[in-house]
Amino acid sequence: RGGGNRGGGGPSSSNRGMMNGGDAAKDREYDNVPNAESGTDDEHGNIDPERAETMLMMQQQDETLEDLDMAVTRVGYMAETIHEEIDTQNIMLQNLEDDLADAEEQLGVVMGKLAKLLKTKSKCQIGLIVVLILIVFVLFFLVIYT
Repeated sequence: RGGGNRGGGGPSSSNRGMMNGGDAAKDREYDNVPNAESGTDDEHGNIDPERAETMLMMQQQDETLEDLDMAVTRVGYMAETIHEEIDTQNIMLQNLEDDLADAEEQLGVVMGKLAKLLKTKSKCQIGLIVVLILIVFVLFFLVIYT
């Protein structure tokens, strides 16, 4: 046994020796196992432990990636739903703003007429003003709560 390239072990044997920190006991474990690059089984049909471990890790990574893909897809669907909901609420807010502008305009007209009416001293007119004010408040609350 000499150097890093042992009896047909190829470059992977020296690489294993380096990866194991030059540990001679671990190097001897791999003397009878074909190198990982060849991908072949030994004479008993057993798969190289390093290759089996690599395959297991790749399978676990594939499963993790599939889970991640499903999670990203779900987040995409949620984002699309949120986008649609925001669009709907923006339309509702615009409609509310338009309704409030109309109500404000009508209230301005009523207030102008009320100011004109307050210049009179008649009890009938003052009673009418009070009734109109009550109607305005009722309409205002109806606009807000419906």
